[in-house]
Amino acid sequence: MIRLLASVSVAAFLLAACAPETEVSQDSPIAEEVPAGDDTIEPAMAFDMPGDFQLSYSQESDAASVSSELDPAILAFDPQLAYSLWKDAKSSVDEMMAQAAGDQTMATEDAAASGDPSWFRPYTMEISSKATLVLDDLISIEHFIAQYTGGAHGNYFMGGGIYRKGEAEPVKLVEMIADEPGFRALVVNGLVEEKIKRGYEEGERAVIASELGDLLVPSADYPDVFDGHVVLQASEDAGKIGGMVVLFSPYEVGSFAEGSYEILIPAADLAPVLAPGWKDRFGGAPLPLEPN
Repeated sequence: MIRLLASVSVAAFLLAACAPETEVSQDSPIAEEVPAGDDTIEPAMAFDMPGDFQLSYSQESDAASVSSELDPAILAFDPQLAYSLWKDAKSSVDEMMAQAAGDQTMATEDAAASGDPSWFRPYTMEISSKATLVLDDLISIEHFIAQYTGGAHGNYFMGGGIYRKGEAEPVKLVEMIADEPGFRALVVNGLVEEKIKRGYEEGERAVIASELGDLLVPSADYPDVFDGHVVLQASEDAGKIGGMVVLFSPYEVGSFAEGSYEILIPAADLAPVLAPGWKDRFGGAPLPLEPN
C-alpha cells in the first residue's frame, strides 16, 4: 500500500495548510465563474486581509533562494483561504532559508577543521498554488513544491484539494465518490496506460496493473489514499466539471526518472462511481491538461 506523502513533510505542510483558522461569513457574496490564473481578477475581500500578504514572495542569500507564488484566482474566490495558503508557504520558505544558513555555517566549520572543500551547495525552494477550476461555490487548487538541499538532484512534490467557499476543510473524496474500488480501478487503468506510453512493454500490462492495485489499496493507517491528490478539470460545457485529475509525485508510483503522473479521468468515466449529490455537477468533455 502506498503511503502518499507520508515521508514528504514539505508537501504535507502545504496540504494541511488549506484549512483557514476562522470561517468566512456565509453572508459573503457568491463569486461568479472566473478563469484560473487571470492576473486581472479583482479580489472581493471577504475579511480584513493582513497588510503583509503578497501573491508573490521571495528571499535570496548566498545560502539559499526561495519563492512562493499564489494564483490571483484563489484570492478572488476566498481571500481567507488565499491568506492561509500564503502564510503556510511563507513559513516553509522562511524555514528553508534558516536551515540553509545553519547548514552553510556547519559546512564552513567542517571545511576549516578538515582542510577539505565545503560540502555545502546553495539550497532552493519554490512553492506555487494555482486554481485548476473555479465555480460559483467551489475552487480546485493544485500545489507544486520544488526543492534542492544537496545531493545528485532536487525533487518536487504535487498535491491538491477542492474547497467550498468559506469552509475550513477541503472536500473529502469519500463525499464525492460512492464507489471507492471503482474509482481506484479507474486510477490504476489510467496509470497503466500512461506507463505503457512512457516505454513499458505492452506485455507488462497485467503485472503493472497488479502492482499498482496493491500499492493503492487503503489501509487502517491510510484509509483515504487519494485525499490531497485530486483536483478538478474544467469542462467544454460551461459551469460543469469535466473530470478529475489524480496527481502523483516522483517516487510515489514509479522511479524518479519516470517523473510525475497526472491521470485525467473524464466525467463520463466517473459517472458510475460518483455520489448522487455530485453526478449532476459533472458533464461534457474535459479540457486538455496544461503542461507543468
